[in-house]
Amino acid sequence: MLSLKKKSSKKPEVRRQELIDVASALFAEKGYEAVSVRDILNVVDGAPGMFYYYFKSKQDIYIAAMEQYISQRLERKCKIIEDDTIPFDKKLPIFRSMVEEDIQGYMERFTPQADTSISDTSYKLYDLVHMLGRMVTPYSKFILQGIHEKRLNNRFRITEENAEAFATFVLYGAWGMVYNRKFTGDGSSYDLENILKITDQLFY
Repeated sequence: MLSLKKKSSKKPEVRRQELIDVASALFAEKGYEAVSVRDILNVVDGAPGMFYYYFKSKQDIYIAAMEQYISQRLERKCKIIEDDTIPFDKKLPIFRSMVEEDIQGYMERFTPQADTSISDTSYKLYDLVHMLGRMVTPYSKFILQGIHEKRLNNRFRITEENAEAFATFVLYGAWGMVYNRKFTGDGSSYDLENILKITDQLFY
């Protein structure tokens, strides 16, 4: 009874965060399909009722875990990128680090392996698409600022009306390069250096 009192004494937000942290570690280590709700509960020594108080399903906690991962990696940098009081040239290394550290770090952690199931691959791609989606608005504002400050070439006639569409095209095009033939061909793809060279050619 003593241990039960200890477990129930945790605040709801603390317990929920504990479940997310445990699930994140398990999903990263084993993949989505190989992890069960019971696996998560075994680590925290919890009961099913406790889990379903916070989450509807394993998919629900997976999405919560990945959204937290993405927010932790991108939120601060996205705010800086969107801050129009900071000069473009000071933002450029921050944007580069988002691409080189955050997206690349995600890919290194979650890139599908040859024996990965279709389900695991689908979830990993969902997360990456979600991450790129979070970057569209900051990236479009970043492009516009670079144009206004005459630091970027505007050969494509980017305006406030079409900047988000252009940012979406570039970001998802980069994603397509990264995953080119990974699932349906010989596994070859372009690397991050190729992508940065192409984006530089678009603007400089």
